[in-house]
Amino acid sequence: MPESESSQSLFATVLASTVHDMKNSLSLLGNQLDTIITELEENDHTRDCVAGIRYESSRINLSMMQLLSLYKIDNGQFKVQISEVEVADFIEDCVASHAPMADSKGISIEIDCEDSLIWFFDPDLVGIAINNVIGNSIRYTRSRLAVSVRVIDRKLAITIEDDGDGYPAPMIEDPEHFLQNINYSTGSTGLGLFFSATVARYHQKGEASGHISLGNQGTLCGGSFNIYLP
Repeated sequence: MPESESSQSLFATVLASTVHDMKNSLSLLGNQLDTIITELEENDHTRDCVAGIRYESSRINLSMMQLLSLYKIDNGQFKVQISEVEVADFIEDCVASHAPMADSKGISIEIDCEDSLIWFFDPDLVGIAINNVIGNSIRYTRSRLAVSVRVIDRKLAITIEDDGDGYPAPMIEDPEHFLQNINYSTGSTGLGLFFSATVARYHQKGEASGHISLGNQGTLCGGSFNIYLP
């Protein structure tokens, strides 16, 4: 192997290891911040500040997990671990992690999912995708978010809607190719959408595979994110 390729391989390995360690540290930090938030009074300004810190640390942690997963994909190490999931509990857990920040901004999050619904997918990977979308929606919505789950054409359809300004047209037209939609002025790279599309695509059943779609003017008249899992 040429020296340059060996150096690149070593750098990638060290980077992946560093990302993994940082991800673990951020998870511990998030747990400690959650404990602090529960001990503060609801009307305490400090609670809102801590909730903001918790939100930003969560965003960084999700980005780290996405980068680590994409590294594994690039090195042929990426695997989907399918398990039986109680979907309502799964969605409630995703929403609960964002509750402090949503409360501090006066944003309500509604859930519409049958309690008895069971599906088979990778809860860790899909959880990263869903949490990323909810987190971004909290940044851009005005006052409401809605998370709904349906079974459509033999696929589990998870929809996240907000009452914000919606997605830019280029993202709606081609949400999977995030490199074309990088906006440095807003900090939007589309990495979360690319990751969500990748996770969905790796969920396969027979000839069917998952996918994502975006839209505007949904039930809340804002952006609408959808992920479909066979």
